Amino acid sequence: MNPTQKPTTTPGALADLTPADTLRCAARYLEIHGWIKGTYYSNQGGTFPPACAVGAIGMAAHGRLITIPAERGPGARDCARALDYLTDYLTDLGVIAYGDDWSTTPVDTFGWNDRDDQTAEQVITTLRAAADHYDWTHATAEQLETYAEREYANDSLPTREGFLAWLGAR
Repeated sequence: MNPTQKPTTTPGALADLTPADTLRCAARYLEIHGWIKGTYYSNQGGTFPPACAVGAIGMAAHGRLITIPAERGPGARDCARALDYLTDYLTDLGVIAYGDDWSTTPVDTFGWNDRDDQTAEQVITTLRAAADHYDWTHATAEQLETYAEREYANDSLPTREGFLAWLGAR
């Protein structure tokens, strides 16, 4: 990089966003603004239109409408990380699967959102479940120890649900 160029950075608290944070914000976006199928954003929603799961992740990552949210704009990295994690989560659950050797088109997060039997509640619940899974699988040893010590001090046993509640309250 040329010394006269400044690297692009994300200011303040936004610099520490994890895929879990982005997924939770996307779930909340869908609750507030609405969920759709077939396209990233509704063309009748103004500044904050109803969105599909991918569009909501884009809105959470960028804070505004971006035509191709995972590829353009300052939040593209956060958007792509959240989409990648959601796709891996859905694949691990067997909800979506990449095609076999004969197929080059995977059934992906976009197709999952647009399934005929899909509902807004299912999408929102899944976004939050993926966020919880991320927090649980990416917890640091220090976080786990601090939580466990607190539980033992209160004569309780540590649990996954308790850890996620404790982490969310921090």
